[in-house]
Amino acid sequence: MLRIVLYTLVLVAGASAQTSYLAEPASLAPGDPVLFVYGLCREAKDVSREAGHCTVTVNRQQFDNVMSVLLPRGQAATGGKDRIAKTYAEVLAFASEARELGIDNSSEYRETMRWLQIKALADLLRRRLEKESDAVSDAEVEAYYREQLPRFEEVKLRRVVLPKSNFAVDDSQKFEHDVQRIAAGLRERAAHGEDPERLQKEGYQALGFSGLPPATAVGNRRRANLPTEVREEVFSLRPGDVSKVENETYGLVIYKVEAKWTLPKEQVREEITREVAKEKLDRALKSITGNIRTELNEKYFGAASAQ
Repeated sequence: MLRIVLYTLVLVAGASAQTSYLAEPASLAPGDPVLFVYGLCREAKDVSREAGHCTVTVNRQQFDNVMSVLLPRGQAATGGKDRIAKTYAEVLAFASEARELGIDNSSEYRETMRWLQIKALADLLRRRLEKESDAVSDAEVEAYYREQLPRFEEVKLRRVVLPKSNFAVDDSQKFEHDVQRIAAGLRERAAHGEDPERLQKEGYQALGFSGLPPATAVGNRRRANLPTEVREEVFSLRPGDVSKVENETYGLVIYKVEAKWTLPKEQVREEITREVAKEKLDRALKSITGNIRTELNEKYFGAASAQ
């Protein structure tokens, strides 16, 4: 039960981390009491007796220390702190009872604490590495922007799309042949400057579709927003150019580039900062775990796991 309550405390803390940050009251000094727990004299030196009950007093510094462990990236809003404080009191109660029962002298307790110590060291190291990686300088942003400049190119696109199949026709092979032929003709006309919207409607009509065709306006796109097999060709085009007929998953597509530009560095600064921080963290983690190798005893783990 103690483990369940401890786990609940962590879950509550995690949920509280999603709330907005709140500035600490300036009037409270580190030694000012913020939490009183009755009936737990043996849990702290700072106790007082009132009406026959013991009171454990937790000051602001002590509670902030708990919060910094549970929520290392910031303080939770007031409602979250209240829930954590109540659960904290329950944890103290269970821990007190566990000591009375001698659980703190058991081998299970010692093995649990050994694992928690290892896990805490690993978590604290990762937290430090994350903080160090998050410190991205202007020079690093500038270098990444210059090295990855193609990533920040953007195009304004229109496209003509023809379905590759039609379940309503009897001769699917003839339909596929017609799609190829019509798409090739539309591509040539688009290359000579004809309106993609008009070509899209004519293509649908020629294939016997009675419904409204899809709009040709795609909007602004970067490389990452396009299918892998077409992105390089599309971004090699100049404004006004038309791609070849692209064979995509559900249809034949003809792209037309209407405009092309490179996003300014300041517009993508936050994106670059995230990417640089992630790369720095990945390198730091790999430097620690990159040489790790494991070998499993198949008698214990099973043959499949040991491979």
